[in-house]
Amino acid sequence: MSRSTPMSRHMQENLRILVGRFGSVAAFCRETGINRQQFNKYLAGLHRPSAKNIAKLSGHFSLSPGDFFLDRTSFEAALAPDNAPEPVGARSTHLQRLSELALACANDLQPFLGTYFRYHYSSIYPGSIVRAVTVIYRGHAGVEHLTIERFPLPAQEGTGQYTFLYSGVCYLLGNRIFLVDYERRQHNEMTMAVLMPQNRTPIKYLYGLLTGVAATAFRQPFSGRVVFERRSDDARIRRATLRLATVIDPGHPEIPPSVSRFFAGGDAPLIAGHE
Repeated sequence: MSRSTPMSRHMQENLRILVGRFGSVAAFCRETGINRQQFNKYLAGLHRPSAKNIAKLSGHFSLSPGDFFLDRTSFEAALAPDNAPEPVGARSTHLQRLSELALACANDLQPFLGTYFRYHYSSIYPGSIVRAVTVIYRGHAGVEHLTIERFPLPAQEGTGQYTFLYSGVCYLLGNRIFLVDYERRQHNEMTMAVLMPQNRTPIKYLYGLLTGVAATAFRQPFSGRVVFERRSDDARIRRATLRLATVIDPGHPEIPPSVSRFFAGGDAPLIAGHE
């Protein structure tokens, strides 16, 4: 084909359909490797794409060269859905679905709103128990949660503490509660807790598993038993409550007996990956 040969109306329209899936001519040309200046002439109907460029576009979109000469309806039917990119800036369907799920189960999570102590064995201080503070509250994304962890500095480093702050979203799916969050300050970790709600009121404890990454030089992944002890129905985030986050010994008198029994039963309460 000659580049100076005007193209058919259908081909011109079909190329515009493909560009629309990328949001701009620039994005389309970057993705397909077609010269932008030349492609603008295709869109204007001044030149027809060479056989080489038609073959390149056909391979990219899983089409046959003849498909570009089809009418609009037939061309759109020929486009392979799995290869059709989303428009630039379009929201991922997976993220959209996660948002819809969070909103859909928000009312069912209403009984679990409140302030909790979250107990689990530490991945930083072996043998110690982390008592974090988690507040589960109603937010814009559905039911959200905030968790704060505080770790004292080693004695040789002086006084003070490490503080980690996590924000995330809660789901109730298949009669299990999922808390998914990210570390807000360093943006280098996500954690997930899966909890088994108890069929009794008032809600006192939620038992399950917690998975995350150790804040060490090796950043080992870990998973372990976790217990959420409900402290109040107050779902407001209060600084005085967040200050109660700390690290304590397993035999500390403030650890409820139910928590100690849960950690003592079965396999090791914490499993860590190796560097």
